Amino acid sequence: MKKIQTVFAFIVITISCFAQKQAFDVLNYTVPKGWNKTEMTKGIQLSAPNDGKGNYASVIILSSVATTASSNENFTNSWEKLVKGTVAVSGEPTLQEPAIEKGWNVVSGQANYTDGANKGWVTLITATGNSKMVNVVIMTNTDKYQTQILDLIKSLDLNETATAQNNNTVPSSSASAVSGSGNKNIYSITVPPTWSLSAGENSLMLEKNTTTGKRIIEFMSMIKSSGNLENDMSHIFFEVFDGWETRIPGITVFTEATCEKGMTCQGLNYYMMSNSIKKRGGSDVIKATVLLVQAGDKVAIINSTDNILGSEVEMALHFLLFNLRIKGVGEKSINYKQQLIGTWASGSGTYGNSLNSATIYTADGKSYVTIQSSTTSGYDYYNNLIKTKQFKSQSVYSFTANVLVRKSSSGSESKYFIRFYSRRYGDRPWESYMSLYDCDYDKNRIETVVPFQKI
Repeated sequence: MKKIQTVFAFIVITISCFAQKQAFDVLNYTVPKGWNKTEMTKGIQLSAPNDGKGNYASVIILSSVATTASSNENFTNSWEKLVKGTVAVSGEPTLQEPAIEKGWNVVSGQANYTDGANKGWVTLITATGNSKMVNVVIMTNTDKYQTQILDLIKSLDLNETATAQNNNTVPSSSASAVSGSGNKNIYSITVPPTWSLSAGENSLMLEKNTTTGKRIIEFMSMIKSSGNLENDMSHIFFEVFDGWETRIPGITVFTEATCEKGMTCQGLNYYMMSNSIKKRGGSDVIKATVLLVQAGDKVAIINSTDNILGSEVEMALHFLLFNLRIKGVGEKSINYKQQLIGTWASGSGTYGNSLNSATIYTADGKSYVTIQSSTTSGYDYYNNLIKTKQFKSQSVYSFTANVLVRKSSSGSESKYFIRFYSRRYGDRPWESYMSLYDCDYDKNRIETVVPFQKI
């Protein structure tokens, strides 16, 4: 691998030395003799032929995307998404001296990586100019293809001359603008218990170390919205997770997805989707989530991944939704009381112990909790308690913004963050829910958000 490291040290110096033969987007390139070229949704992949010994080399040239960030920020964000989001690297990348090519700012870096049993060397080249960013990712686990890789790097040539970057430009096309972390001043959040905040110069992420690796929730830039969040989600999801596909290739992004929609405490519509996905052509499946928040004619994007059966990210996102706000956008009034009036149960179904408890909220500001049973009892049992007014406790309730305040007859008071939303799986019907989270929560422990259904 030492030879490969030496080869990659010449990346910036040789990026435009050879004449080009083919063009893709803003880059020209020459395909090494005998290599395969594969068209991708958002780029092309050039790969060495299979030698039957497990050796490989691959170069991915991605389509350019709109950006308002600096070249260093673009490289850092792309490294997080394209490299660290794909393979486990040994550490921070070794950076080459930045260069300017035809007005484009070029930043490149390399690191060792592991991907299962495979070990190799990965290089990222990021060019920023004309309010665009283009990335080239190079991965190999052998010295065998060093000559072809070097020739390919030498053949890379930017076919646009860049003008000065306007850092105040807002991307105008959502189809090409999903890239990198967003301005940290866009979001107002409450950090979930057991998570930590990681805020860079112009980025915002939440992080948590678990026994199975680090979990990250990334807050991305706002982009232009179509005005319909479900339509936006249909193409943004795999813009965010570029190079990935649904667990079963060929199915739509909604077929096996868990979707949720509702309003933030600010009164902004949101749409959240979780999907089982895998790297295109791979086999390992992860759970990926994208949360979209409508902010005027734009949409804010938050993304995360977890183990297929993991719950850490899901708990954090549900906690975030109780207090998430987009700065610079006005508050809309929400009539929480009108939505709350009725009977809510922490469970659903008609048989067995499927209804664990039920609470009645009346229009005159009173609430009643039904008596629970340890024996097998179903919906009819609880419904009968409600009709006969057999209650475990009663209290009065009121609201302060999105906080439900309940005061018992003894004078004790409880406060809960509250939100209303709908969920569905695949093409099943939407179901309505309400959830609470204790305002006096344990800062050292995150709780699972229990959904209540109206009965």
